[in-house]
Amino acid sequence: MADFSNILNEKLKLLKESFREFFAVAGTSEYGYAAFISVCNTTERATVLRGNGDTLEAAWESACMSAIKYVQRNELMPAWVKADITAVFERVNFAELLEQITNSRNEFFRRGISFDGKLQTALIEAEINGNRVITYKQHLIELKKVNKYLAQCGLNTLAEFPEEVVLFDCESRFCDEHNEVYRLYGSGEPNRNNYGRRVISGVDDKTALEVISSSSEYLSMQVALNGKFDYGYYPIFHKEIPGYNIQRHASSIWSLICAYRLTGDKFTLSQIQKAIGFMVRETFKKYPDKPGQDNTVYLADKMLDEVKLGGNALAIIMLTEYMDAVGTDKYARLARELGNGILELFDKRDGSFFHVLNYPSLSPKDKFRTVYYDGEATFALCRLYGLTRDRKWLDAAAMSADRFIREGYEKHRDHWVAYAMNELTKYLPEDRYLSFGLKNANVNLDRIYKQDTTYHTYLELLCVTFELFSRIMEQGLSCSYMEEFRTQRFVETIFHRAEYMLNGYGYPEYVMYLKYPNMSLGAFFVRHDGYRIRIDDIQHFCGAYYSFYRNYDKLQALKCSFNKAD
Repeated sequence: MADFSNILNEKLKLLKESFREFFAVAGTSEYGYAAFISVCNTTERATVLRGNGDTLEAAWESACMSAIKYVQRNELMPAWVKADITAVFERVNFAELLEQITNSRNEFFRRGISFDGKLQTALIEAEINGNRVITYKQHLIELKKVNKYLAQCGLNTLAEFPEEVVLFDCESRFCDEHNEVYRLYGSGEPNRNNYGRRVISGVDDKTALEVISSSSEYLSMQVALNGKFDYGYYPIFHKEIPGYNIQRHASSIWSLICAYRLTGDKFTLSQIQKAIGFMVRETFKKYPDKPGQDNTVYLADKMLDEVKLGGNALAIIMLTEYMDAVGTDKYARLARELGNGILELFDKRDGSFFHVLNYPSLSPKDKFRTVYYDGEATFALCRLYGLTRDRKWLDAAAMSADRFIREGYEKHRDHWVAYAMNELTKYLPEDRYLSFGLKNANVNLDRIYKQDTTYHTYLELLCVTFELFSRIMEQGLSCSYMEEFRTQRFVETIFHRAEYMLNGYGYPEYVMYLKYPNMSLGAFFVRHDGYRIRIDDIQHFCGAYYSFYRNYDKLQALKCSFNKAD
């Protein structure tokens, strides 16, 4: 019979030592204190053991005793242990609690709740959201659901909700499988949305490489033998996301290729090649083969019986990235043929694209589906010009970019437009394109900085625009918009978003509260959609940090120059 209590005892000693300063200044509280010890073996959702007392010491000892007994009784290996201690309290009426829930995004209520004044029925934020105790979609906290969870925890259930509840913030620490202890952001920190994540001094190139490596490893593991990805799931209860999107398939391969450039991992390359094979099998020709000529080819979304402009575009972007990364021209003809498909959807009169056709008839379906297709297609056309130097691709991309400028596409805050303008200006470094590329970021900086969700595409937009900005500065290009461009705010926003986005990274202190923690470890999730993990979520996060990593030295140099000036 295994006894893991010695392992837990060692971790609890380390955790208590890390709380030394907090224990030293702890006074009395009208509510007393509550301590929470979460233990996780990495494969099953963490169990939260709790203790109460009039003093912090008493609450801590009570929680530790409960945790040790639990580990002994269940023969649980306590690989990950998290400790939370109540620190700040606020008594509110129940109606105010409901109002705060109503005003929160899904899974974004970031405080602990006690349904009594002595913290006997107290739940920490991580278990509330990790077990979906709050019914966010209906803006409710339901008695039946709360009682079910209280009973599961061995706590007294409620006959009815009280008129008042106690909301609380915690001091928190996490001890990993190597006995490394991390201080975690508390829910009372200035930015409450950082709650529960390890405190780091700042995101640097090392941090970026770590998250790229782990998330690309996760994404590689989702590729099946036939080259198709496991599409995604909602990890709170591990519900698979139905359907499949071949566009997201293509873009996810792109992020794996970018990661491969940094890691050189052979397994990743093998998975990339399988996934490309699956995608190629989903392409089809509009016309019969013409000897010696490129055909018109489309990528089919056979789940929806559609051909989408964005599908062809992302396939081109991915294939050109692959050929450059591994030094081959294997897919050059296919890329050109997919480009012909884009040109058939291009209107030379105004630079617009037709978005969706029916499959397999290729009859018109939707003139417009999403603004993202326009940026994707323009980026792809620029990539084809880089591959072939055939002017038809560049001319079409320029006409599309002129439409972006004419119709004020900066209002969409679209990362694909940023990619397109960065690529276009490598070949056409004209003032109007350079200026628009900068404007696309500049007018949106305040909105992006303050965005409360991790919104992974924003960092992509910023870092790709930084590449354009760097080229202007290094090559001395003429750009009239530079006078309006807020360079310092731009760089500050990049570093802020790079750190803030870690609130969507699968650190163990986050994923330990999900149903199968190790299945989400090192991935990226979208908290406000049930911690959703989908292949394109990984793609955008990974792509963002890839761009941040590549530009880190220049970004850091600029940041330091601003600090010295201040």
